[in-house]
Amino acid sequence: MSPILAPSAEDLMQPGFVSGAAMARPEILVLTRTLSPDLRGLGAMAANTARRLEESEVSEEPVALDYAHIRFAAVIVAATLMLSLNLAFAQDTSFGQRLFQDKADCQFCHGINGDGRGDPRSPGRAANLHETHLSRDQLVEVIACGRPGTEMPHFDKYAYEDTDCYGLKGKNLGNDAAHDPHSTSLTKREIEAVTDYILAKFVGK
Repeated sequence: MSPILAPSAEDLMQPGFVSGAAMARPEILVLTRTLSPDLRGLGAMAANTARRLEESEVSEEPVALDYAHIRFAAVIVAATLMLSLNLAFAQDTSFGQRLFQDKADCQFCHGINGDGRGDPRSPGRAANLHETHLSRDQLVEVIACGRPGTEMPHFDKYAYEDTDCYGLKGKNLGNDAAHDPHSTSLTKREIEAVTDYILAKFVGK
């Protein structure tokens, strides 16, 4: 029987080391790295199993306890990876939420719930984001470029100047060109974060 593959117990305790497992055969435990720095607690739970495996030799007929430890470690590994992905997603949408509600102040027109019921002082007629059928790329373009001939502003500072929008330049639109936002412009990363927040919170819900 081939030996069990496992990192050192110390490796499992390092920041950023989160277990990701595949159980191709009962006697093989494969652990990989992910980017999360905050999940050492769950990694430590698997460390005891790794330490035990390092300190003992694997016989031709492993005892049932060894199999149970391996299966338990695999469950911990899978749960850790899922939690890592969920935390990353929550952090991303939280950033987009702050931009939507504060910096970009999208809620002024679209409403805090994205239903188009904005502040009474807003121009009105804002889209109900729950009903949009736009794809992610299309939403990014609308936020960056605005909607010519409507009250939807462009949040890309250089839209229609250095950047083509809908295949158009500002000089081709005249008075119909999308206007500047009442709040402030956004970077590309911020525009994408707002888009992901809209998709996660409003679209189709």
